[in-house]
Amino acid sequence: MNRRNLLSRGLLAALAFAAPITPLMAQQPDLSRKAVVDDPVAPKRAGRTYDVTVVEFFDYNCPYCRRMEPVLNALLRSDPKVRVVYRDWPIFGPASREASRAAVASQWQGRHAAFHEALMTSPARLDSAGVKAAAAKAKVDWPRLQRDLKNRGAEIDALLTRTDSIAQAIGFNGTPALIVGSQVVAGAVDLPTLRRLVAEARKKPAAR
Repeated sequence: MNRRNLLSRGLLAALAFAAPITPLMAQQPDLSRKAVVDDPVAPKRAGRTYDVTVVEFFDYNCPYCRRMEPVLNALLRSDPKVRVVYRDWPIFGPASREASRAAVASQWQGRHAAFHEALMTSPARLDSAGVKAAAAKAKVDWPRLQRDLKNRGAEIDALLTRTDSIAQAIGFNGTPALIVGSQVVAGAVDLPTLRRLVAEARKKPAAR
């Protein structure tokens, strides 16, 4: 983790989340906290109650994102008051976009968590066959998935566009990237660092 980036981008995020969008900013993406952490289409994982949100910008074909996955899972297991918001940012090409679109669509049949895990632990770089194999492993109803991709494809594509615009506006130049409360981190972190970031976020209720 680059500490300088953490501090500078954390300040940027805090300012962005606090600032309302004005007519002069109409061409810029919505960087309000609600837009970033509560996008209605972005998949989420949380218990009944939560007091800190971790937003992950990731690509299924990113090796560092795959290393980050067990860290996030360990955090969720040990801290039931953390919510994770998954912002698919497929920057590794068409296969990554295919995986992201399928993963987002799987939430409408309640299989996102399992499918996300299967995609992240795929033994090889994902392609169309790999996406389908991961879906089978996660017990995703494939015909239903194809229907949801067709019927809700515009929603999914709009989500990916929003995520890309937000990531670029914040200044991310790769995956993974995290927002923990109002703290912005470029790159993967280990579990102790992530727990510390969550603890710091809990001290700032307005940024949870």
